[in-house]
Amino acid sequence: MKPELRSWIVERAREVLEQEECKDASHDFDHLLRVMSLAETIQAREGGDLSVIWAAVAFHDIGQERERLHGGDHAEIGAHMAADLLAHTHFPQESIPLVQQAIRDHRMTGGQIPRTLEGRILYDADKIDCLGAIGIARLFCITGRYNQKVYSEVPPEVSQPVDPLLVRKLRRRPDYSPSIEFELLFDAMPQRMTTATGRELAQERFDYMENFFQRLRQEVQGEL
Repeated sequence: MKPELRSWIVERAREVLEQEECKDASHDFDHLLRVMSLAETIQAREGGDLSVIWAAVAFHDIGQERERLHGGDHAEIGAHMAADLLAHTHFPQESIPLVQQAIRDHRMTGGQIPRTLEGRILYDADKIDCLGAIGIARLFCITGRYNQKVYSEVPPEVSQPVDPLLVRKLRRRPDYSPSIEFELLFDAMPQRMTTATGRELAQERFDYMENFFQRLRQEVQGEL
């Protein structure tokens, strides 16, 4: 039953992303598949209910396009959508609230640690896909979509530690860039993972990404 359930959940998510006309390459079906693989790797070591993890991963970003068009929080939007999609199906109905909780807790700018093991696994897998070469590519997809900068410094009025909610506002500025996102949100990312496996997987990718942005700054400033 398990493999069939996984396939059904993934296919349902693909259909919903198409229906929502999601055009964000950084939060597309490929992102879902990468996060699913990472979550399964973490679950194999850390435990957790695979059914809940599969559904939470599959539906964690389905609210992205509605947030972009109408505002709100895609994590909260996605949690409501997931409940509707799973209700009255062969998915374990008693597990739907756990799926919703994991989705609500996954956002990096949410400012809270996920409250369940399944939520922590989704959080870690989702954030690991923000790191490394994939992470760099995704950041430039996001800023390119809004015609923002290849490189820019953190605005002088912004000081660390930054309120994650402020980052959401900064993301709307025309002078925003991947380098700002990395400096404000990615500091000590491996240590902020919520599972031991997540921290291990995140460290190597973070090191690669940190070296890239150091190199980018040096090239922009004419040091190399």
